[in-house]
Amino acid sequence: MNVTSPYAITETLHEGQNTTLFRAVRTVDGRPVLLKALDPRRSRPRDFERLKHEYLLCKDLELPSVVKPLALETYEGMPALVMEDFGARSLDQFLGAPMALEKFLDLAARIAAAVAAIHEREIVHRDVKPQNILVNAETGQVKLTDLGLASRLPRECKAGESPRLIEGSLAYLSPEQTGRMNRAIDSRADLYALGVAFYEMLTGRLPFEARDPLEWVHYHVARAPQPPSSIVPGLPEVLSALVPRLLAKMPEDRYQIARGLQLDLERCLAELRSNGKIDRFPLGERDVSDRFQIPEKLYGREDEVAALLSAFDRAADAGVPELVLVSGYPGIGKSALVHELHKPVVRRRGFFISGKFDQYKRDIPYSTLVQAFGELVLEILAESEERIAAWRQRLRDALGKSGQLIVDVIPQIELVIGAQPPVPELPPREAQNRFRIVFRKFIGVFARKEHPLALFLDDLQWADSASLGLLEELITYPETRVLLVVGAYRDNETFAVAPTSSPPGDAPRI
Repeated sequence: MNVTSPYAITETLHEGQNTTLFRAVRTVDGRPVLLKALDPRRSRPRDFERLKHEYLLCKDLELPSVVKPLALETYEGMPALVMEDFGARSLDQFLGAPMALEKFLDLAARIAAAVAAIHEREIVHRDVKPQNILVNAETGQVKLTDLGLASRLPRECKAGESPRLIEGSLAYLSPEQTGRMNRAIDSRADLYALGVAFYEMLTGRLPFEARDPLEWVHYHVARAPQPPSSIVPGLPEVLSALVPRLLAKMPEDRYQIARGLQLDLERCLAELRSNGKIDRFPLGERDVSDRFQIPEKLYGREDEVAALLSAFDRAADAGVPELVLVSGYPGIGKSALVHELHKPVVRRRGFFISGKFDQYKRDIPYSTLVQAFGELVLEILAESEERIAAWRQRLRDALGKSGQLIVDVIPQIELVIGAQPPVPELPPREAQNRFRIVFRKFIGVFARKEHPLALFLDDLQWADSASLGLLEELITYPETRVLLVVGAYRDNETFAVAPTSSPPGDAPRI
């Protein structure tokens, strides 16, 4: 160890993906501290920003339930957050087997109280997990740490992105944090994460075990875990209901506030200690939020949602491409309606991509389609090397010697398929026909039975003629069978492409 170091490391408590948590002694005064240092091999600039965010957020909180930061310094050339040491270990070190019931209830109530304390200060943690919950086994004191992703926003919208780019820990991620639930993120996302942690404490294992990020997303959005009572025989009925309530897919079906959860856990603990058992009682009697929250549900649109989901199911099951048109005035909720597709797409492990036509870019053919599929390519690039290699082979087989046509419009695809040979020059009309054929084959790689494709195109009234022509081909040619195209347009405006003044084709309208 460097003798000039201001900290003497005594123990490594936890090694994360980009940081390491040490127990140390400050050499200048002998004070025990915790030291969270960035890993020089794996950390990125945004990791320092999170460390800085955590320091600035927590230094003035003065909450006994949050580990207090002392300084943001440099340790061995890397940024490090210096924090108080209250003799604790992370909760994950107490896991691995079912926890004794009394111990679970006592600890779970303390954890819920810690989360309630930050929520009452208008902070959403967004990364609650056993590694970020510190427990002093002798005193029972519980504190939260690692608030680098925490937010003071009471509600935050989340767009869908590659599972490998999602912030947070995938095993403890709430469905809405995946960006595939058409729901905003609020404090109830932390309650879902508590449900995962409590499940693990009670049963000794996670509710889901996934092989890759996409599978984690699929499980959180679409699968119900095995009931904890089937793993731990004799588990009190009230706890068999409490944990699944936390793990509800929809935020409005969970506990609404952590304090309500804490009170139910304390009641369970009191009954166990006084009677030796826990009688059944209604959960959530005091689970009342002081914030007025309107459920994020599309009221009065059940028929439209059902029609949209049915169209996707037909495309996915029968391998017949579908085109659905959604019309309405600006701000009426067309996009919110279409984004209900996220959930069935995830269940089938498919792709949902979107683009928006721009009235000022009508002279750029295919620009919106290129934008949508460019996002899909970026999602592919975030996958594992093994999966990228599989995509590379499929794309090369489909595109043959014409891959450069796709590279010209979506340059990122070259990172998947490699450098492509030049294609011969053709007269304009023949060149356009060739591009359409190649682009259909490109789309066909992604629109398959094992991963259906949903393509949402907004502001269709401003579409260019080349894009409209290609869309008609997509729903009639064999390369793109497992495809749903949803076009949204303003029915109070005229379509830009003359002489058409109505949407293309005889597609159903909702």
